[in-house]
This record gives sequence, structure tokens and C-alpha cells, in this order.
Amino acid sequence: MSKLSIVANAAWFLSSRLPALKKLEKLKEAGKQEEKYQLLNPMVDELCDEGLRWTKLSLEIEGRENIPDETVVFVANHQSGILDALVMLNLVKGHRPCGFIMKESLGKIPLVRGWTKMIDCVFVDRSNPRDAVRSLNEASDQLAKGISMVIFPEGTRTRQYPVMGEFKNGAFKIAQKNRTPIVPVVIYDTGIHMESSPDGKWRGGTVHMKVLPPVHTATMDRKEYKNLASVLHDQIEAEMMAFYGDQYKKEEEKK
Repeated sequence: MSKLSIVANAAWFLSSRLPALKKLEKLKEAGKQEEKYQLLNPMVDELCDEGLRWTKLSLEIEGRENIPDETVVFVANHQSGILDALVMLNLVKGHRPCGFIMKESLGKIPLVRGWTKMIDCVFVDRSNPRDAVRSLNEASDQLAKGISMVIFPEGTRTRQYPVMGEFKNGAFKIAQKNRTPIVPVVIYDTGIHMESSPDGKWRGGTVHMKVLPPVHTATMDRKEYKNLASVLHDQIEAEMMAFYGDQYKKEEEKK
């Protein structure tokens, strides 16, 4: 199946459930959160399953037991806009409610904004510092309500796969403000699955992921917070280097 066909299938899936979206919006406006999630979660699960089928991907996830049974901030490296969202949605199936911090341009796509708002996503315009602060405050409010958040602290997917970019501090500020545990997630190889085969069809296979032990922020001092972005970047990068070996070093040298 081509990438265009996958996008078309996703659009059909979301369009066919517009009556449910209207009902979800009414439940949200009425403050009936539990009823909203009872209707929403099975549809998200179905979309995740269909997404893996359309992309011909399977997941191999190590360390699920490291996800604590409380509100957390998931922090993952970023290789593919489409696939990273898909695999993280699958990862957090058993840990809801859970939203994403997403770039503002995604919220301008027809169908996408309505559904992503239902799953507690927050949009951020990183080119606008004031808007970025507003979005982080909104994400912080979500955490305070017991809604976990998924953040890709590189800010954008890597352009030199598999080498990682620098981590921005925003993800760690909202965890600090709410004294929320941070769960680091390593996404090893969605980047290679984003590449098209010579005939333009989607390349299937296995996506490998690893959930690292949570970092508990409640007892951290100011110095530990200041270094947290760098420490977690290096922790995830070490996993990537172990997975790719010399290939990672060669790509890093090209930077």
C-alpha cells in the first residue's frame, strides 16, 4: 500500500465516525469525561490496529512494565511524524487518558483537529514564543487534571536518521511544575520504515521500542532539573548507539 493510500484510509476512517465525534464533543462540553472516554477509547484502539495493518508494521516493545500507574510525561525521540504518533498511541493504550503535544500545522488539517482535541492533544506553534508558552501551560493544566502527555522534545523529527537532535526544555518544565514522573521512550527505527521502497509502496516490518525506567522529578533539586534534558537525551542516545553501532557514529560524523 502506498503512503497516499494510507492517508486516504485514515481519512475515510475518521470521516466515517463523524457522528461519534459530534457526540464526543457534546459529552466534553457537558463535562462527562468518563462517558467520553468510554466512547472514544475503543475507536482509538481500532484506529491503532488499522494503522498497523495499513502500514504492514508490527511492534516489539521492551520495558512496558516501567510505565507507572499514575500521571506521567512520556518523552520520546522523534524520527517520523506519522509513525511516531502511531506507535506511541499503541504504547499508551493501557495508560489513559493521555494526550500529545503536536505542532500547530497538524491542527489545520481537516478532520485531524477535532479528533486530536478529543484525545487531549495540545497544539504548539514553536515559531511563536508566546504561543509556545501558552501551549506548555495548557499541557501543564492537562497533567494537573490527571491526563498524561506525550512529548517529542527534539521539537521536530530528525533530518539525519538515526542521529538525534537536541532536546528542548519545555517537556521537562511541565513535569517540574507538576512534579510528574518522566518516562523516557526509545523509538529505534520508525525512520527507516518511512522510506519508500523503489516501487513507491510502504515498507513493512517491525518497529522496535524500549520504555526506560521512570525518572521521578518530585525530589529533584534545581541543578538536577537544569541538567535533565541533557541527561535524558544522552540516556536515549546511548540506547540508539547500542542498537545501531558504527552506523550511528558514521551518521553523527556527517553532522
